[in-house]
Amino acid sequence: MDKLMVALVRFDPRLMLLSMVCILCLVAAEGWILFLAKPVIQYRQLASARSSTAATLRDLPGHQAQLRGLATELGQRSEHLAGGLHALGSDDEMAAVLMSELDRAAAKNGVVLTAVKPSGRRQVQGFEELAFEVSAQGKYLMLCRWLTDFENVLGQNAAVTEFRMESADDGRQVSMALTVALYRQAEIAGARK
Repeated sequence: MDKLMVALVRFDPRLMLLSMVCILCLVAAEGWILFLAKPVIQYRQLASARSSTAATLRDLPGHQAQLRGLATELGQRSEHLAGGLHALGSDDEMAAVLMSELDRAAAKNGVVLTAVKPSGRRQVQGFEELAFEVSAQGKYLMLCRWLTDFENVLGQNAAVTEFRMESADDGRQVSMALTVALYRQAEIAGARK
C-alpha cells in the first residue's frame, strides 16, 4: 500500500484529475448503455406513435365522410348491378314485375308486347336462372331500340338467351320472339320460393 501511495504522490495532479474524469465518463457511458438507452428509445417510439395517432384522429371526420360516400356509392352500384327485380319475393311476383316493366318499356319505344310466359328454371354455377318467353311486335328500329333498353329496364342480371325475328303483317312490321333469363343467387332464390 505504501508503494501505491508513493506512486500517487509522484503523479501530476492534472493527470490524476484527467484519469478521474475519464473513469467517470466510462462509468456514465456504461450506465447509459445498460440503463437509459432502452427507455429513451421506447419513449421516442411512444412519442412518434402518439403524434401519428393524433394526426389520424384529426383526419377521422374527413375519412368518415369519405366512407359514408363510398358506402352510398356501393349501394347504388349494387342496386344497378342487381337490377330492379332483386328485391322481389316469389317467382310469381318477379314474373308480374317483369311483365309490367317490359310492357312499359315496349310502350315507350312504340312496340306491342304480345306475350310473356315463364318457361323454366335451372341452376347455373351458384345462380338460379329463371327463363321467360317474350313475344313482341313492331317496326324493326323500334324493336331494336326496345332491345337496347333491356339493361336499363332489367339490370345486369338479365340476358337474352334465344332470339328469333320474322316479318309480320305483310312486311310492314316485325314479329320477335326471345327468351329472357333472369339470374339471382341460388341461396337467395331458395329462400324466396
